[in-house]
Amino acid sequence: MKTDTIQHYLSPDGIRLTAADTSRAAAEAEVIHHLPKMSAAIMAKAITGAAILANDFKNHEGVSFKWITGSPLGNIHIDAYDGHYVRGYLDHPEAGAGISYTTDHEADLVSTKGQLFVTRYSLLKMPYTSMVNLSRGDIAAGLTEYLNTSEQTLSAVSLTLKINEQGAIERSGGFLAQLMPEGNMSRFAGLFEQLSRWDVTADGASKQSLEALITEGKFELLEEAPLAFRCTCSEERIHSTLMTLPRAERESLLQEPSIEIVCHYCGKKYVIRNEILRKWFEEEQKGVQ
Repeated sequence: MKTDTIQHYLSPDGIRLTAADTSRAAAEAEVIHHLPKMSAAIMAKAITGAAILANDFKNHEGVSFKWITGSPLGNIHIDAYDGHYVRGYLDHPEAGAGISYTTDHEADLVSTKGQLFVTRYSLLKMPYTSMVNLSRGDIAAGLTEYLNTSEQTLSAVSLTLKINEQGAIERSGGFLAQLMPEGNMSRFAGLFEQLSRWDVTADGASKQSLEALITEGKFELLEEAPLAFRCTCSEERIHSTLMTLPRAERESLLQEPSIEIVCHYCGKKYVIRNEILRKWFEEEQKGVQ
């Protein structure tokens, strides 16, 4: 599979397939958030998971999820939007320090008493949120449980990493396969009962590669787009948020020469000077009157 892309496929057997390579996005998130190797692996898989969940590309579907892990890792926050952008952060990434990556260690950190809240956005529908209590398992297992339980759609989720001897992530990716109404269930089972057969991060010549899956399943490419880590934060968004503060909090902020706001998702720092903040509040007050 091409690196840093998201691809959407459909087979003649009524199986929808969305595959993503998130290698660069995962690497950027690791650097931005100074993630230990174990936390970087969890972030990479979570980013891939959100990207492939947003599979209604025709209506520019976006997906946000809040994954309550129940472990010292805290919550996982991920957004996928505009069809090919992702962002995310972990509440306490330091919880992964000193832990070597294994799927068992991943399960320990993401599903001790896990709950997954997923919000979907679309051009056609109002945003809606659904939730599922998670059984013990890794991120792929959790997303599969969510899709099969909350959305009641027969689904198979595979999230894979290529990790070198030093524990660094060389590639990350995954796919989501879903059986559409009137689709061929036996064909779906034949392709996805053993998910270890397929690895999006494998070389195209490998029998485990996405290319091999596409050939065997006779999938047709419907859409392909570049995939990147990008944040939606801006001074305009900060302005809008500050305008929602009650009067007492506004007065408290105005006692300082400036305020500093750091975006959780990308680490960008915004410094708003007192005179600018005062002007914003005054303009908003005049508008209300």
